[in-house]
Amino acid sequence: MRRASMKWNRVALSGALAVMGVLAAALPAMATPASFDSSFGFESAGLEGLLTTQFSGDELLDAGAPGTSTNLAVELSNSTDLCILAAGSSSCQATTEGINSAYSVLLTVGVTVLDQATFDGPFTVFLTSVATGSGYTPEEVQVELNPTAPAGLDTSAVPGFAFDGSFNPFVRIEDVTFADSGQVFDYIGWNVTDGDTVTFRYEVLTAPDGRATPQLTANVLPLVVIPEPGTAILMGLGLAGLASSGRRLRSA
Repeated sequence: MRRASMKWNRVALSGALAVMGVLAAALPAMATPASFDSSFGFESAGLEGLLTTQFSGDELLDAGAPGTSTNLAVELSNSTDLCILAAGSSSCQATTEGINSAYSVLLTVGVTVLDQATFDGPFTVFLTSVATGSGYTPEEVQVELNPTAPAGLDTSAVPGFAFDGSFNPFVRIEDVTFADSGQVFDYIGWNVTDGDTVTFRYEVLTAPDGRATPQLTANVLPLVVIPEPGTAILMGLGLAGLASSGRRLRSA
């Protein structure tokens, strides 16, 4: 059993996030997409090769699109300017209109710290769940750990989507607050600083059937990095962004 009794305060946003963590040595290629857990967070399978961050306690603060919460510590801008790709297409769409099968979403987000007293240096932004109000289940969405973009990508239909041709690597975040009871929560995200921007890709495994894109939730916490054995020192930081929510964690 992985789940503890918790209270969650979520402010769902439509989008995704972005981010960047730079290592002195390359990590193993991540071929398997990250699957959301049916309850919360991500399945641990496939995350083993990522640089790992751990936390325990109530450090989590809210991250999300501008104006989504009065408690935002980090603002994630442009989280609604999505490049939506129908299967086999290299042209971005701004909506899911006309898509009748599985599709992909590319997103670039900017990160702005609103609470400078809390984050005066690097921090971690991470994805936590598929929001229940978005009309999608966690089983319908996967995040690409080794994303690609189609050749000749045409972004003209989504002028707010900025893309330099590259994606930002993920880190793994383990919530060990309830580790003594055998419950560990896995998330993926990025190590960032104020003013960074990042790009990532996620897959929707089913047709939209009139729905908009899934809403994802996110949080932030101070940077605490635990390098995997054999990894070189952290050379630098990139950025993070994502559209999402806030979470408050309390013991039962």
